[in-house]
Amino acid sequence: MKTITTLLKLPFYMLALVTGAKSFRDNPVIGSTTLNRLGLHILRVKLAHFVMQCRWLMLSPLMPKEYRKEYRRNGFVVIPDFISKKQVKALRRDIAGHTGPVRQLTQGNTATQRILLDKAATENYPALKALTENPTLAKYLSYAGGKLMAPLLYVQRIRNGKGSDPQKSMHSDTFHPTMKAWLFLEDVKDKNGPFTYVRGSHHFTPLRLAWEYERSTQPDTRADKYSEKGSLRATEDDLASMNLPKPTAVTVTAGSLVIANTNGFHGRGKAKAGASRLEIWAFSRHTPFNPLPGLIVPGWKNLRHTIIQAYWRRKDKEAAIKGSKASWHLIPATEMLDDIPPKP
Repeated sequence: MKTITTLLKLPFYMLALVTGAKSFRDNPVIGSTTLNRLGLHILRVKLAHFVMQCRWLMLSPLMPKEYRKEYRRNGFVVIPDFISKKQVKALRRDIAGHTGPVRQLTQGNTATQRILLDKAATENYPALKALTENPTLAKYLSYAGGKLMAPLLYVQRIRNGKGSDPQKSMHSDTFHPTMKAWLFLEDVKDKNGPFTYVRGSHHFTPLRLAWEYERSTQPDTRADKYSEKGSLRATEDDLASMNLPKPTAVTVTAGSLVIANTNGFHGRGKAKAGASRLEIWAFSRHTPFNPLPGLIVPGWKNLRHTIIQAYWRRKDKEAAIKGSKASWHLIPATEMLDDIPPKP
């Protein structure tokens, strides 16, 4: 029966090859050892990187040359004082006063808490509203993500506990260039679990390609569930085998903007139990084989907000039927915001 079901779904599995689908486990074509030995995974990697190079070229006027060079060279760029201390204070004040929905995901010992910055979350909060309409931020994120439409923004708080956290392992999000960004609203030191990146690991050198080939053709090298789903984990020995440096902890002052290509190896730094960090977070992952950077469509951002909220509500209902909570479940706003002072 399973074989028949797989055959019936085969056209859909094949179609997924031209999308951002990445799971070796859930798609038997993407996960085919035979096809990957023939170079399927490496072909998708190379083609996706070529397409992104084309999009970056077209969007290069959106970001100053010095930032583009740093982003392309290291895989991430740090822009200190992107906003002033006064703006940081105003944003923290707005966030502390938020009474709308807050959602939380728990992975290992770490809780990630988020507020989607949609119209309802910003209309009575001038600093948050101004940030979502900041043209410079939109341009930088559009360039880095390879799409004219800037990504959605969230208030995010990372709360660290004791024990394991899968996001603290060095990993690549997927097989093609993607973007994440953090506008930090407090100083981030080693104790806070800073964003950590392996400089230059986004470059697909012969050694990185050989490593990717091995992972795609030898299932036992993808033993953890995250790697099986296409977010490959890399150990210290793996990094050394690719001639890559040790991870860099990106410690910053409040108001700094960090933008990263999360196709490179990255993770959360180790943190002191109970420590947290507060930030504005953005994420961009688009169809990797479309060479066009897209268009800015009026009203599309609001539509995306509506779709996301509807998706979360559906997951809430499905989980309630099972007597459980959705992965991203609602929590009282006070659990995220009750100890946020106005100053960083």
